[in-house]
Formats: sequence, structure tokens, C-alpha cells
Amino acid sequence: MERAKEIVLDASVAVKWFSTEEEADLAVKLRDEHIAGRLSIVSPDLLIYEVSNALRHNPNFDASDVKGAVKGLFDLGLDLVPPNEEIFSRAAAHAFEREITIYDACYLALAELMGIEFITGDEKLYRKIRKFKFAKQLKHL
Repeated sequence: MERAKEIVLDASVAVKWFSTEEEADLAVKLRDEHIAGRLSIVSPDLLIYEVSNALRHNPNFDASDVKGAVKGLFDLGLDLVPPNEEIFSRAAAHAFEREITIYDACYLALAELMGIEFITGDEKLYRKIRKFKFAKQLKHL
């Protein structure tokens, strides 16, 4: 059997799985491809913290909703990568070179190290990293 294509996606995409915001349909399609086994979503474990924090600040979510969303993230069986020196070394370089947060740079560094596509729903971030051929913007998939 053919191996599923691997991609890195950031919290800006995963948050859309729990909302009706713009491009949520595109994000859900990626999630559904992962569930079907045609796509493998890889992400720094930072994704859990960022998504739960974003949902915590969403007025439509309470503590129980956030807890349920986090359980849902774990239930998806995402390939969550713990921090390591190589990711952070590259992330720090990208953060300073591209003037982005270390958080955002961790996703970029992971995709770069793995040699796979990185997808973001954050337009401002994408403008700063678009020189990387492996970086894609959700709305342009």
C-alpha cells in the first residue's frame, strides 16, 4: 500500500476545524484526508497549546468545549513532534531572518527538516515565508 503524503500544518489551520471562519472548509478537507489515511498531518506538539489557547479566547467556547476540542485533536492521531535542538536551532534562525515568532518558525523548521510541505492559514505569516517553495497558503490549495 502506498504511504500517505505527509504535511506540516500550523495552528491557524487546525483552529479552523472548530470554527466557521473563512477557509474552514479547506482545513476540514485536510483533516478528513488525514482521517481517511490519504494524508498524514505532522506538527510540533506546540499545536495542542496554540489551538487550545486560541479556542480559550473564542467567546463561543467554554472550558468544556476547549477540553473536548483538545481530546479531538489527540483522537485524530496526528504525528506530534516534541521539541528538539535541531528544530529550535533552525526555528531561531528563521525567526530572526524572517521576523516571525519562534512559535511560527517551529512549524517552518519542522517541515524544512522533514522535506515536506508546510501549510498555514495565516496570511501575514505566509507573506514573510513565501520564498520557501515548500510553504503553502491554505486558501491557495
